[in-house]
Amino acid sequence: MFFYKKVEKRIVCEDSLYYDQQVHQHRTREHVLEYVLKHHGTRVEALAEALTLTESAARRQLDHLRADGLIESRPVKQAAGRPFLSWYPTSKGAGEAPIAYADLFARILKSLGEEQIDKAVATRVAVSLAERHRDEIQENRSGEDRIEDVTNSLRSEGILETWRAEADGFHLLNSCCPYPQAAQLSQLPCEADRQAISLLIGSAVKQIERIVDGAPMCEYLVQLQSEQEGITSKAIEGNV
Repeated sequence: MFFYKKVEKRIVCEDSLYYDQQVHQHRTREHVLEYVLKHHGTRVEALAEALTLTESAARRQLDHLRADGLIESRPVKQAAGRPFLSWYPTSKGAGEAPIAYADLFARILKSLGEEQIDKAVATRVAVSLAERHRDEIQENRSGEDRIEDVTNSLRSEGILETWRAEADGFHLLNSCCPYPQAAQLSQLPCEADRQAISLLIGSAVKQIERIVDGAPMCEYLVQLQSEQEGITSKAIEGNV
């Protein structure tokens, strides 16, 4: 009898330990996904340091999330040395917001309703976002240099990834919508992003493609009218 009690106790302890390990792994997975959602283009070294993980543990979590289609890796070339992998959320991963948060945000958007209120809210959000990144943009930069600065600055927000110059202007691109559920409910998030880009660049910006409308990327068009354009509130009126 005593032997069976010891065996039973050991089984209970092992089950409890296994459960704790599973909970810990699930929470670590959530933290890793959350970090990638907030830091587009992150490297494994930065993620491991931020979450106090070993690099091997961080890579393991990233591989699991990639296998589930929640994140993707992209090789980045360096001037010297081997390319490294940067990590981005996929559209599926970006949609992994907590249900309660998504529901709350949906109700807030629906409660705004009127177009004038939506525009006012979008403008305030855009101004706040632009102010947060203004120090990262060198005032004496213009043209392609300024486009590059703004793209790099807003990459951490998940708003922009890259850009290219074409005959009609500069095209700013993002392959993963940072808030797909909200963008399906309202134009407000996209409009706030457009205005923030416009404020930082100092020129009119027009959004010409949206992922939530079926396009492969969110795409903005910038037509610089002058190399000396400054950052002004008039740039907000560019989406006409």
